[in-house]
Amino acid sequence: MVAFNNNVAFVLLALLALYGAKPAQGQSPVSLSCPPGYLVQAARNVPTYTCTTDPCYENPCGPGNTCDYFQNVFGVIANCTVCNPPYTRSAYVIGFPYLVPTGVCYLPGQDVCNPNPCQNGGVCSYRTDGSGQPVTDEQGTKFVFQCNCSSTGKTGRTCTDEIVQTPRPTATVNGVSGPLAFPAGVCGGTSIGCIYADGNHYLCCTGTASGTGFSECGPLGPDGVPVCPGETFTPTPNDYPPPVPAPTPQPEVPLPTGDQGVCGSGPAADFPFRCWFNNDPQGRYVCCDAGGCNGFNPGLGTPRCRDNGYVPPNNGVGGPTPPSTPPSTPPSTPPSGDQGVCGGGAASDFPTRCYFNNDPLGRYVCCDGQGCDGFNADNLTPHCKNFGYVPPNNGLSGPTPPSTPPSGPPSGPPSGSQGVCGTGGATDFPVRCWFNSDPQGRYVCCDNDGCNGFNPPDYSFPRCKTNGYVPPGFGV
Repeated sequence: MVAFNNNVAFVLLALLALYGAKPAQGQSPVSLSCPPGYLVQAARNVPTYTCTTDPCYENPCGPGNTCDYFQNVFGVIANCTVCNPPYTRSAYVIGFPYLVPTGVCYLPGQDVCNPNPCQNGGVCSYRTDGSGQPVTDEQGTKFVFQCNCSSTGKTGRTCTDEIVQTPRPTATVNGVSGPLAFPAGVCGGTSIGCIYADGNHYLCCTGTASGTGFSECGPLGPDGVPVCPGETFTPTPNDYPPPVPAPTPQPEVPLPTGDQGVCGSGPAADFPFRCWFNNDPQGRYVCCDAGGCNGFNPGLGTPRCRDNGYVPPNNGVGGPTPPSTPPSTPPSTPPSGDQGVCGGGAASDFPTRCYFNNDPLGRYVCCDGQGCDGFNADNLTPHCKNFGYVPPNNGLSGPTPPSTPPSGPPSGPPSGSQGVCGTGGATDFPVRCWFNSDPQGRYVCCDNDGCNGFNPPDYSFPRCKTNGYVPPGFGV
């Protein structure tokens, strides 16, 4: 069989995790199929389908044994349910992405990496359990393996598959078959846009033939035009993507003169919205009119008004002081003396500890009561929603925080067999990935492929690109 490129596979798995995808259940009037070795995959609540690798193709459980599969948010996982002699069945749980017991057929007493099952120069290694030790049965047989195919030019379970792009499902409606048309949310209401084969036009499907009102795309016909399973109409114009209307010009508003006051007061009353610079320790800002703010200017960190704005003298640093409840300006100078730790000592106004993204040193900044809002453009340093304070050496040399509740990562690795990311029994998981905006400093350990942001819906729990290990208490 052939399989798709590892990078493409990861994007697909990320999409499946985002939408909670599952194998198609056949409830649609559109008949879907994929080439041998693939399953039709349906996204939850979104009429989108893909082809994903069938983990039971060419039966990885061995000749005469029964392979089934189960579904989790990471995709479809092979599960050996029946193993006939001389094979034996055992089950294992190793964390990401295998979150339920997974059955394996193997030969008792035979080392699964000897002889090497990985072809074309692939490197065989043992899958490890939650403590970082190889998965074994009661007799000590190491029965679960994985292949590193990075140097082989191949992919798949044993490095034998060609690297190709994921095939598109074939759709059939009323006897017409062809590649499934790509959907696009451009029609509004209960209709769905379906894109032509040329990628430059679309039509709107408004319902299924059964009259359920559920809209979805059918196949691309021989002329490249999508075939809908129900009613359809062609918008005018039908250029894809639809042109964006030009914004309506806004009249210029004269700037205030004399005593400018503060945004929304005095002569600046026409500019009530204060918009802060992005992650700026000085607390500089501009004033916008009733249209408010619209993010930041590219690469500059300066706020952008949706309509008209006014820049106060020195960007507000030397202007009048706004009300202090809630606090709307940061301290004019960093805390002096014993800085304490986020929320303590002279840094008591900054209670929320926000860790650097995927940082093995455990560096952090302190934010005020409004907390964090993701990371800056470097995708490394945390971004405070409002005001923040950077402790000395980003917290690595600051005083130790109170232990209840813990507000930082442990100062040293835990004892025993669990190890810490990259050490002890967790040697295969060297990359420490912190929870997003978490005052306890919890983390998970990922293998050499590292992290890939955070899991929805709250984007708090870190996500490993491939495999990971959750230390006891998430490292706390």
